[in-house]
Amino acid sequence: MNKNIVAVSKCEDYTKEKINKSLDLIFKKMGGIEKFINNGDTVVIKPNMLLGKTPDKVVTTHPVLIKEVINRLNKFDCRIIIGDSPGGPFNEIRLKNAYKKTGFYELAELENVELNYNTESTKVSFEDGFLVKSFEIVDFIKEADLVINMSKLKTHSFMRYTGSVKNLFGAIPGMIKAEYHLRMPEANNFALMLVDLARLISPQLNIMDAVYGMEGAGPSAGDKRNFGYLMASTSPFNLDLAGTYLFNMKHEDVPTVNQALQQGVTGGFAEVNTVGDKLIPAKNTKVPKINESDTRNINNLPPFIAKIISKLLKPRPVFNTDECVKCGDCAANCPADAIELNDYPEVDLNECIRCFCCQELCSYEAVNIKKPFLGKIFFN
Repeated sequence: MNKNIVAVSKCEDYTKEKINKSLDLIFKKMGGIEKFINNGDTVVIKPNMLLGKTPDKVVTTHPVLIKEVINRLNKFDCRIIIGDSPGGPFNEIRLKNAYKKTGFYELAELENVELNYNTESTKVSFEDGFLVKSFEIVDFIKEADLVINMSKLKTHSFMRYTGSVKNLFGAIPGMIKAEYHLRMPEANNFALMLVDLARLISPQLNIMDAVYGMEGAGPSAGDKRNFGYLMASTSPFNLDLAGTYLFNMKHEDVPTVNQALQQGVTGGFAEVNTVGDKLIPAKNTKVPKINESDTRNINNLPPFIAKIISKLLKPRPVFNTDECVKCGDCAANCPADAIELNDYPEVDLNECIRCFCCQELCSYEAVNIKKPFLGKIFFN
């Protein structure tokens, strides 16, 4: 199938009838689901399971959408595995808790469906990587004959946008994600790593849940918004071109999209052939204004200069003590070990790499990203 095709269908809500109508249109435009699956295949569905949040919080891929995709797959004799590696410790207890809260747990009651509890991983060589030549990949992904990458349309405080390509970061085991943040603290390098990872995994089918998405302080603490679409493509890169177009973002302002364009992995939205319903950009979207200048590593500067720049220009995490329950997840998952849990979490801004994992992984939405006054002047 032509990788430039992105199938688009309007879908106002998560009722079974509307989801099925939209999936019917999408698969019709993509030549039928039989183009992707054979009898006897092992199918891995990789949803967005960032946190153990209920579906109404729009942090994760909606379980009704996953269920109706499964019902189509079950017309074939196949094994279906639902799995992800969210941030934090990658173990059975945390996975089970996340499956239950997201509504995925009940999906295991469907025929031929199982939830992944295999937490083993393997180093995989990738000599064709632009930046990264090997990745630590969770083993359950490697079992797949067919990978279905089911992402969620959201903003992201570090990457500005998270969609199909960023969703594949869940192929990296939980705590090992921190190593990639430490090795690539700059937004553009981190984005290029994500592009390499998506090229390595190369999911055959990518479906984006853009019925309800998140804007503002995404990917976990933003605002719910009804975008009203389902979209699909064989290319995660072209699907993200459509996603950023829907968000009314400039492609050069989204690091993952920009890196894919620069490396020639995708040719730009002008070359994307949207089929099905017309894709209309949303108006007045709230997008994080975090850019490469904000996240530049300044540790090589004299300490007193770095401290001044950090305070005056760079955004920083701020902890809301009214919401914080002092669970310690932010400190435990900080790649730079920059957070200390005293009465409440405190961040060492000289050590902070501005990955904003603390905000992303806070279950209580107790972390805000504050941009200093001079930073707003220089970087807006």
